Amino acid sequence: MCISQEAERRSCHILTCSAKHIQISFLTQEQRHYAGVQGQPRSCCPGVCSPGLAPTAPRDPTEPGGCSPARSGLGEAGSQPRLERVWLQVWEGRWRVIPYDVLPDWLKDNDYLLHGHRPPMPSFRACFKSIFRIHTETGNIWTHLLGFVLFLFLGILTMLRPNMYFMAPLQEKVVFGMFFLGAVLCLSFSWLFHTVYCHSEKVSRTFSKLDYSGIALLIMGSFVPWLYYSFYCSPQPRLIYLSIVCVLGISAIIVAQWDRFATPKHRQTRAGVFLGLGLSGVVPTMHFTIAEGFVKATTVGQMGWFFLMAVMYITGAGLYAARIPERFFPGKFDIWVRMTLRRAVVVRLPEGGGQGQRQRETGRWCLG
Repeated sequence: MCISQEAERRSCHILTCSAKHIQISFLTQEQRHYAGVQGQPRSCCPGVCSPGLAPTAPRDPTEPGGCSPARSGLGEAGSQPRLERVWLQVWEGRWRVIPYDVLPDWLKDNDYLLHGHRPPMPSFRACFKSIFRIHTETGNIWTHLLGFVLFLFLGILTMLRPNMYFMAPLQEKVVFGMFFLGAVLCLSFSWLFHTVYCHSEKVSRTFSKLDYSGIALLIMGSFVPWLYYSFYCSPQPRLIYLSIVCVLGISAIIVAQWDRFATPKHRQTRAGVFLGLGLSGVVPTMHFTIAEGFVKATTVGQMGWFFLMAVMYITGAGLYAARIPERFFPGKFDIWVRMTLRRAVVVRLPEGGGQGQRQRETGRWCLG
């Protein structure tokens, strides 16, 4: 309790209270209901009333005054600072999931996911605490977070392996380092995006750009071991194909910086960009098959893994763009079926590392 109204006024942070009010005042009446707010939001600062409210004289001279609607005859706004209460509810993790139709426009992405969405949470602490709650992003957050930890661990182990396990230690460690770097960046950007995108529109837009850039980095990194070992004896074509993949990947990253790229309207565009980048490996694959023969392509070149990879890309991009299966069962896959494109990319990660390990045989074979 404050000693006096004047002391309470001095301790009140006007900017903090204004920020809290801005985050709540845009909510509709239905959104306030799900957030646990009744009536008009009231400022947490004594003597400072929210827009639309006017200060009122205190009933007891020893107590601070309150606020009431500016127009006469509407009654008092309430006796409890509701805005501060809802802020504390979000801060302490006592918020409730809300349905799709009461989300603000910038949080609406998939209208077939009807329930279980997080409300806007303008607190990073609340966003990170939400990873321990069940909502539409729980599966996305944990699959990518655990994948991030796994590939970070595997990357460190690979870099620390003795040089005796490599034919050209420096070159091969750089090759595998690029693969693991792309994987770690993709997974880290992804779990962070799914964690904090409900913070605010600006934060959502920024981390969505990082998320899509991470996918491009992953695809670029996963091509490096395959091209390095497949064209171990042909350095000029290897350099050309690596350069082409880098140019295409950087182009995809540049496109991902477009603000409208992450909007629901351009879902098919996103799927097409990353599908095209992934399938750009068809050209070096055909080159290797024609130059070395089908037998060597399927044994040394591990062609079967590449075709499996392509099938996964096409299937994942198609399911993502068409929003299957939630399109046919609205509200039935709200929690556990999300972002099939990313899931296909994550499943594909171990294959890239396995290809590189097996394709070392190419180097040993051509060196005699």
